[in-house]
Amino acid sequence: MKLETVEALEQLVGSRPLPVLMKSIDTLDVHCVRLLARSPFAVLGFADTDGRARAWPVGGPPGFARSIEGTHLRFTLPEPAVIDVRTGCSLLFFVPGLGETLRVNGRPSLDGAELLVTVEEAFMHCAKSILRSSLWEKPVEISLPRLAAPSGPLADAEVLSFLSHVPFVTLSSWDAQGAGDTSPKGDPPGFLKVDAQGRLAVADRPGNRRTDTFHNLLEQPRVALLALRPGDDRVVELSGRASLTTEPTLLSSMAVENKTPKLSMLLDVESARLVPSAAVRDAQLWNTSRHVPRSELPKMAEICIDHLKQNKQKGLAASAVRALASKTVVGWALEHDYEKNRY
Repeated sequence: MKLETVEALEQLVGSRPLPVLMKSIDTLDVHCVRLLARSPFAVLGFADTDGRARAWPVGGPPGFARSIEGTHLRFTLPEPAVIDVRTGCSLLFFVPGLGETLRVNGRPSLDGAELLVTVEEAFMHCAKSILRSSLWEKPVEISLPRLAAPSGPLADAEVLSFLSHVPFVTLSSWDAQGAGDTSPKGDPPGFLKVDAQGRLAVADRPGNRRTDTFHNLLEQPRVALLALRPGDDRVVELSGRASLTTEPTLLSSMAVENKTPKLSMLLDVESARLVPSAAVRDAQLWNTSRHVPRSELPKMAEICIDHLKQNKQKGLAASAVRALASKTVVGWALEHDYEKNRY
C-alpha cells in the first residue's frame, strides 16, 4: 500500500516521457518574461532556517517579479526573511484567468527584503488542475462535510473548516540535492481527505506527467502545502513529512466522475496556520475584470514548441522530439490530452 521506490511509482503511473521533460529550459525566455509581466501572484516554496518546508503566497501588481537578463528573478518578500539560502527554492506563477501556470526553480539569495533567484529551470504547467478546481470561476456556496482529525496541528477547527472547502493546493518539495519544486493540485471543493491517522490526503490526478513532487518526496519527505479557496483572502499553510499510498478504501473515497486515483499523497502535518494574505488580496485573483484575456497571451502550443527547441538535451531521441515539434502536432496533442485525460 505504501510506495517507497521510484520503480514502484513508475510501475503504477508510468515513467516520465522525454517530450514532457524537454519542456524545461534553464532561462527565462520571451514567453516567460511576457507571462511574468502579467502575473500578480505566485507561491514560493523554500526551506526556512530551521530546515522546515515552507510555502508563502507572494505578489503585488502584475510584474512584481522582475526578470534580470533572463537568468535571475527579483522581488520583495512579504515577511522578514527566514529563508535557508543553502537550499533550492521554487515559484509557481499565476496569471488570473489563465489555466496554465509558470514554474520556476532555482537558488535563492537575499538582498535586504528582496529575494534574488538564480534560475535553473523554467517551464509551463498544464491547465488541468485549475480546470478541475474551477479556480477562476465565481465560487458557489455548497454544504460539504467538515474534515475531522483526531489530534495534532491539523485538528484546529478553523483550519479544518477552511480545508473542507478548498479546491486547489500547491505542493512544495525537494530532491536529494536540495533542488526545489512547487506543483499545483486541484479538484472539486472537498477533495482533500483526512485518513484514520490524521494525515491529510491529496489525490493524484493526470497532469503534465512529470510527477516531480512524488519523485522528490521519495528522496526526502519534507513537503509544504498552501491551500487557496476562491473568494477568500486567507490561505492555509501546512508543513510536514509526506508519503505515498495506494490504500484502496482511501482511494475509493477520492473518486471523481467515477474515476478513482491510482495513488494519494499523505501529509503527516507538523505545523499548520490559517492566515490572511496580503498577496492574495492585492492580486484580486477572483475579480474577473482583472483577468487577462487569452487573446493577449501567447498560445500554449507555441510556448511548448519554442521550449522544446531551446532545451539542451542531447541524443537522437531529443533531436527527434525537436524535429517533430510543430503547431499541428503539439496543438493536437494538447487538445486531445485535455479532453481525454482530465481525471
